[in-house]
Amino acid sequence: MDPAQRSLLGRYARLLADAPHNLLSPADRERVWERHIAEAAHVAGRLGSLGQERWIDVGTGGGLPGLVVAVMRPRAEVVLLDATRKKTDAVARFIEALDVPNASTVTGRAEELARQASHRGAFDGALARAVGSITVSVELTRGFVRDGGAIVVVRGEDGPRCVDIVERFAGSLGVRDVHAEAVPHAARTTWLVRMRAEGSVPRWLPRANGIPRSRPLEG
Repeated sequence: MDPAQRSLLGRYARLLADAPHNLLSPADRERVWERHIAEAAHVAGRLGSLGQERWIDVGTGGGLPGLVVAVMRPRAEVVLLDATRKKTDAVARFIEALDVPNASTVTGRAEELARQASHRGAFDGALARAVGSITVSVELTRGFVRDGGAIVVVRGEDGPRCVDIVERFAGSLGVRDVHAEAVPHAARTTWLVRMRAEGSVPRWLPRANGIPRSRPLEG
């Protein structure tokens, strides 16, 4: 990141740590830069070319990693999605305070929004971090991504094992080229599980509210 981006992300780290809502655990408030901002910056740096692309961060919470991606990739449009209004309201305030014009928020459940014409298959890529098991993450993101678009799921130590799980359901999920990449220099073990959307969004995806998490594909 360049000095201006580092300064902006430093301000974001302070806003996130000082937020009155429970956007971070008490322990993480003390390590917000190394455990969250820096990790998200490493993720952003490994997304490849992000020209005038549209990305959606599903389950963004306090804006991670999507807001960091927006800061580091100013030509990309990044939509930050969360089902909890207080979280998206907080992130919207961060976006305004930091003046990040290529980032915006949307409130709602991925299961519902991914079936709306304005969102279904409308993005070049989708990000997910800490939204459930690997199949839950893929199910909740796949509906947003166009044919050939990217799905990137941030995982911990189980990243390599996630590849085998996704490949078992790749045909029904409409994805291909599933692989895991280690994120070097992160404060904790971090992997990106990456894949490409293949074809139009499968008609059955996503299932109704709550079902992806209560009945994950891998059982």
